[in-house]
Amino acid sequence: MKKVFATIICFIIATAVAISASAAGLDANKQKVLDALKEKVTANGKTYSVPADLITQAENYLKRDDVTITADQADAIVEQIEAAAEIVKKAGVSTAAELSAAEKTALLEKINAAAEVVNLTVSVDSAKGKITVLSGNELVASDEGAIKFTGVDVSYLVVLAASVVALLTGCYVAARRMRLFSR
Repeated sequence: MKKVFATIICFIIATAVAISASAAGLDANKQKVLDALKEKVTANGKTYSVPADLITQAENYLKRDDVTITADQADAIVEQIEAAAEIVKKAGVSTAAELSAAEKTALLEKINAAAEVVNLTVSVDSAKGKITVLSGNELVASDEGAIKFTGVDVSYLVVLAASVVALLTGCYVAARRMRLFSR
């Protein structure tokens, strides 16, 4: 009976170590904002959309537990996104460079208005062609290319090995205390 009990405890501990918690889903309000960002706009026979890497950054930001969006905020953000899409449709251009200065300013105002709803700041560096979105001083999104780490990272292996050693040590101690080992 002791062996069965010790085996069950070891299995439970091993399962608990192996399972990680994840809040991967989005609530309805966050999903509404993300869906609005994913919508494509057709103007002058050409289809436009927010670049996939920016949508991924937005999705990662929205998945954070410290980010909450109410229904009113979601509606306000979606309204600004739709207004920005209308500016692009009415312009009837085939590239962003063809937008007039007034259209670019109006578009930027809509983007800023949407960001301000959730206390984000959008800054544009026209000299570098770089757009950044900040939450306070924290970078939330950027259209600048990501820097890829190309070296070997073994830190996860160290954590995994330490977890396995701790698990096996716990099982050994439990088995010794229950006197499951014969001498």
